[in-house]
Amino acid sequence: MFFEKNVNTRSYNWLMPHICMRQVKRLAPLIGGRVLDVGCGRKPYAKIIGPRCEWYIGMDHLRSLHGMVEVDVGGDALALPFPDAAFDWVVAFQVMEHLPEPLLFLAEVRRVLKPGGGALITTPFMWGEHEEPHDFYRFTRHGLRYLTEKAGFEVQSIEADSGFWAMAILRFNYWLIRFARGPLKLVAAPLVRLDQYLAMALDRFRGDYTTDTATFTTVLRKPACR
Repeated sequence: MFFEKNVNTRSYNWLMPHICMRQVKRLAPLIGGRVLDVGCGRKPYAKIIGPRCEWYIGMDHLRSLHGMVEVDVGGDALALPFPDAAFDWVVAFQVMEHLPEPLLFLAEVRRVLKPGGGALITTPFMWGEHEEPHDFYRFTRHGLRYLTEKAGFEVQSIEADSGFWAMAILRFNYWLIRFARGPLKLVAAPLVRLDQYLAMALDRFRGDYTTDTATFTTVLRKPACR
């Protein structure tokens, strides 16, 4: 298949799950040992991360909109129900924007990590509100660096996950799909499927950092000596 399909893929936004899956596959070799997936939802990345781990535990809020079928532990991301230094890695995919106190969350992630442990966190930047009213923030790369360093992490990398065209076409598609009714739906459906291929092709012309990315992926390390 041309794109990386996961359980969250829909015809109008297959590109965003593809982008996230591509990043996780690329960074998965870093991850191992005991891994906590905060806000795991339906565990879309379990097949990639799980086989590399000694333990792979998915945690989510008891009132998660994604249900609890794939969740191993119910709990609050601002008060993780685990002892200090319990994990080698913590991953959180598109979770931090839904937390009213992101710095407290990062402090909790640091607490449950072993010294030298790592965290992989994805966050939206240029994206619409979703899962209202529990949608609080958008993060620039500078904001991510400030918050994560304040929480005591060493920043390994902060990467833009898309270019301008992917971001713009995804936002257009979400806007269009709201109004796709009757005859308009016949036009909109094939358009939103195909224009994402165009976005991928156009984004290849510029692969460096973009200020117009849809999301960021951040890799962090807890200092070994603290």
